[in-house]
Amino acid sequence: MKTKNHPWENIYARDGRIFTEPFQAFSSVAQKFAQNQCRRILDLGCGNGRHMVALGNLKFETVGLDISPSGLNLSRKWLNDEQLPANLVCGDVRHSFPFKGNSFDGLISTQVIHHSLLAEIRLTISEIWRVMTDGGIAFVTVAGKKHDDLSYKEIEPGTYLPLEGTEKGLPHHIFSVEELRQEFERFQVLDTRYRDKGRVLLIWLKKVVLKS
Repeated sequence: MKTKNHPWENIYARDGRIFTEPFQAFSSVAQKFAQNQCRRILDLGCGNGRHMVALGNLKFETVGLDISPSGLNLSRKWLNDEQLPANLVCGDVRHSFPFKGNSFDGLISTQVIHHSLLAEIRLTISEIWRVMTDGGIAFVTVAGKKHDDLSYKEIEPGTYLPLEGTEKGLPHHIFSVEELRQEFERFQVLDTRYRDKGRVLLIWLKKVVLKS
């Protein structure tokens, strides 16, 4: 797994703890997890640990997976400062997750999985299904539109490479609601909606295993 020159490793190594507050919908995410008796939560692409800290302080058991060693070091320090368990794993969400099946009854991933080619995103989605328990709840956000002030190169249908900005060189697959629902069709889709003037597209999911 190559992490040294990954754009997010470079960002965390250079800028440190760039995310200090949870995603703006976090309170509803935590409430939804509690209502569905979700206790063990996977933070997919945990970065510098903002959601692990917030969930840990609400007594959820959390595990963080991220490709950036520098981001994981920032997470570890923050969790230690809060006297919370630092269950952190270095891994690439574009490959098989280093967890057994049915390991998590909740999952959160904000602005992570769209940073891939579509074939890689599909593998990620299949891994999300595999590691979640029957009845588990997932909250995922992806890109809903490109930034108007940046230049991009289309590298496959719907996937763009920023030619400038902090995420220069990092693929962005831009989803519509219809495509996002289609890619997650194995799950029960509970809700989809746009935020941040359409730049963020969120989806609520439930894993429901059909009994034969």
